[in-house]
Amino acid sequence: MGLSSKSMAAASDRLVLPQILWESSKLPIKSGQLFFPLLFLSLLSSSLLFFCYYSIAPIPLDLASKISILVKETKHRPPDLLTHMENDLKDFASISSVLVLFFFSFSLFLTLATMYTFAMAYTGSSLTPQDLLLRIARRWYQTMVTKLYVALLTIGLGVLSSLGVGTVMLLSGGSQVVFGVGVTLAFVSLFLYIYLLTRWSMSLVIAAVEETWGIGALSWAVELYIGNKRRGMVLTLMLAVVKVAIYGGFAAVVMSSGPEPSGTPMSLTYVVGAANAVWDLYSMAVYTVFYYECRKSHGLDYAGLSAALVKINAVIY
Repeated sequence: MGLSSKSMAAASDRLVLPQILWESSKLPIKSGQLFFPLLFLSLLSSSLLFFCYYSIAPIPLDLASKISILVKETKHRPPDLLTHMENDLKDFASISSVLVLFFFSFSLFLTLATMYTFAMAYTGSSLTPQDLLLRIARRWYQTMVTKLYVALLTIGLGVLSSLGVGTVMLLSGGSQVVFGVGVTLAFVSLFLYIYLLTRWSMSLVIAAVEETWGIGALSWAVELYIGNKRRGMVLTLMLAVVKVAIYGGFAAVVMSSGPEPSGTPMSLTYVVGAANAVWDLYSMAVYTVFYYECRKSHGLDYAGLSAALVKINAVIY
């Protein structure tokens, strides 16, 4: 899938960052009544995510206390300490695996529905609830595979970065030079993650909107990203800063409330869950607009793409 020679002429028509953010904020209104079910599902998913904190947190906290006893106590350990630790690990593994599967499935449905709805709204194409459900039924597998690729790439980058930075820090031995190398490596890893996250997020839009998916969507995102790296990275950095602030605020209140999860005010959970849900929807709107901006920068007509999708869907359905 090559890039058009019209890209140089289209460069002058590109939206600047404030315009992308503004256009993204208008997509919920353009989506009409379809936006309200998406907002409800996002609020539900985010609320459940934060409420799971109350059900899961006691297990790792209890396990951490047992590990502390295991390390500090050498003579007066409880005889069944290791058995209790094993049971805690089994409970945590069983609960977390179910929750990961549930939230991945929920996120898959919400991502596909939201990005396709916003894409049709941005291009001015009509979309009914029935059309949206049919699109989800036809593209859930393709979007799931693309999302799995993104998840595995994210985990792989995180593990490699952590191992690299951790190894350098352990070998520093108090050396300021080696420590500085570790800090530099951490910033480079963060820069690389922001750079790649923009492309990976755009690949999810491609999987939802176009007919390519998986490696094809990731490869097409790489091509569209050419000439748009600076805008994409700044957008991702801005979205990430707000996301970190949401979770950081929640973590700060949790830590100030004491080690027990029950000490965290429930009202805070509602507020943080709502903020997280709204920001997730807005982030998907931003990446949807950015995807079409990347197409436009390469001289590709998004109106033609939308018309082709309508014809394809009409034939298939």
